[in-house]
Amino acid sequence: MGSVHKDVCVTVSETVSNVLDEPVDALPPLSDAIDTDGLDAVVTDDRSHDVTITFSYAGLSVFVRSDATVYVRPKRAPTEYSPDARV
Repeated sequence: MGSVHKDVCVTVSETVSNVLDEPVDALPPLSDAIDTDGLDAVVTDDRSHDVTITFSYAGLSVFVRSDATVYVRPKRAPTEYSPDARV
């Protein structure tokens, strides 16, 4: 496991843990939510690739940029379709 991969996985777990106010050990395995090897392939020191990976983890939307920046936010509730709704 590369150091960038280990760091980004730890960062994701710790960030989600902080947001949910839950210990990291109480979270499901990160590998259940995303292919951690694939995440490792995207998160690199190569600044010429600006990529953001989005996935769901522990009830949150997680965004990981290729520079290993991690953002989390609550998942949006699905909106109900209404034939009377206007756009």
